[in-house]
Amino acid sequence: MSAFGGYGPLRVPSDKIVKYLLNVDHPKGGPKARFFLSFGFDPDRPGIMADALLGHFILNPGTLVPATQGALERMVIEGPLMSPDDRNPQVRSVWQREDDGTAWRLITAVPRAMMR
Repeated sequence: MSAFGGYGPLRVPSDKIVKYLLNVDHPKGGPKARFFLSFGFDPDRPGIMADALLGHFILNPGTLVPATQGALERMVIEGPLMSPDDRNPQVRSVWQREDDGTAWRLITAVPRAMMR
């Protein structure tokens, strides 16, 4: 968990990385996994991707999406993701404020090349 100037702690669930973002067999995450694996991320070392995603939140500009009925407040971050091979792809990460209002939890990361 990392603190970001006034936004509170950041949480990157390891299952989100291992079972989704770096899982080539996941029905929706498979294409993302192949993309992230091509930049040196490894499901056997999820902490490297977690640290990169924390850095992505801290180092890149974000857009606050206010809470609506049925949806909690979100932060959308766009910019380079520091990768193990130093090519640093352009990525959008989406974070949601936790129910208690003190922390942000990673929802997803989408390679810019895959965005519509």
